[in-house]
Amino acid sequence: MTLIEMLIVLSIIAVAAGAVTLGIGSASRAPSVGSEAQRLANRLQAAADDGMLGDSLVAFTAEKTGYAFARFDGTTWQPLSGEAMGFHTLPGGMTMRLSARPPIVLGPEGSGKPLTAVITAPGQTSTVVYDGLTARVMPAT
Repeated sequence: MTLIEMLIVLSIIAVAAGAVTLGIGSASRAPSVGSEAQRLANRLQAAADDGMLGDSLVAFTAEKTGYAFARFDGTTWQPLSGEAMGFHTLPGGMTMRLSARPPIVLGPEGSGKPLTAVITAPGQTSTVVYDGLTARVMPAT
């Protein structure tokens, strides 16, 4: 074999190894019910804290495809935007069942209405519990 043939073989092996590495990485980053439940718990907690610290009414809103937060401006609910409080679409195949009907006011004094959200996908279930002050993910049973 010549040196050029060796370089060609090594470059083909390098490209194949890179493709396999990228494929494995994307498969491990696929959204899971547990990660979505943790994201919901973090966002609920941030919104509740924002409502308490900002002395304003913040509400959790939900639709069939996802959820978001809104702030009361004195007359109407205005949807919040941005990465932290804007609308979040649930990944394909996931559904969310709520114990209360939205909008769920989180409140400036921390006396929000309790909420339980069950996020499901085929073969996976995770529960988020908001007790009016804190949000947490309950372990799967």
